[in-house]
Amino acid sequence: MTQRASSALAPASYYDDLPFSLVLFRYLWPFWLFRDASTGDRVARAAAYRHNRSMRVYLPGYLMKWMLSSSVALALTMALGSFATHGTGAPDFFTLLAAGSGMLFACGVCVLTVTACIYCCLSREG
Repeated sequence: MTQRASSALAPASYYDDLPFSLVLFRYLWPFWLFRDASTGDRVARAAAYRHNRSMRVYLPGYLMKWMLSSSVALALTMALGSFATHGTGAPDFFTLLAAGSGMLFACGVCVLTVTACIYCCLSREG
């Protein structure tokens, strides 16, 4: 019988060689998984569509990640908005932070909407 290789001798993961920014990008951005099904000949488009349909199973995980991050951005917007002073004149620091986190929330809602639409379109039969 052979013994299992120790963890020191195990091959490194593919993600160990990638920079952190690319790993973070792939962790948060679901659209890197898909291929363009609008270019090429009919066979290439059909192959890309089949690939996209097989990758749709990963979209609910990305939806949960974006839902969590969007809800954190909304909570941060509301919390920072309560610290802001609502007087006349130039906006204070908390108002600017609340506006920035509100923009993050709006972008998160857009990504959620597009991802949900893609999932629904790829899940239908036909």
